[in-house]
Amino acid sequence: MGELIGKISKIGPHVYVNGSAEAVNLYKDAFGLEDKGGTDLDKDGDIYHRVLARNGEYFISVSEEKYMHDGLKREYPNGVRPTMVFTVAFDNEDDLRRAYGLLSTGGIPCNGLIVEPGTKLYGDVFDKFGVLWCLFVPIEWETFFIP
Repeated sequence: MGELIGKISKIGPHVYVNGSAEAVNLYKDAFGLEDKGGTDLDKDGDIYHRVLARNGEYFISVSEEKYMHDGLKREYPNGVRPTMVFTVAFDNEDDLRRAYGLLSTGGIPCNGLIVEPGTKLYGDVFDKFGVLWCLFVPIEWETFFIP
């Protein structure tokens, strides 16, 4: 197997919930987290993407469920769908494409490789074990909150 040649972040959990602003406040209080930024609240007071840290290190990010990608909104076995995903940031598109290809083999790619706000490239995929991975290359690595 080839090795990744660029930087890669720690795996970061991301949750989709109803009541994202309330969830952010709860997680901040429960775990002593600080808000490291993201998008502003929308007109409904909901969050598109917010990053929370503990002791200066990424802890979790949160989005309102309505911002879950369409590929994730389908029905899953037993009527359950994911509320948590694992995010991985890469510093170059080649490494992301390689990981995305490997995870897609026997898995289910959700939306293909696309450009999302704040990214040069983004892809989400369920691997063959049912784990959901959101892979991305941030536009500005140095300003993106990755410890």
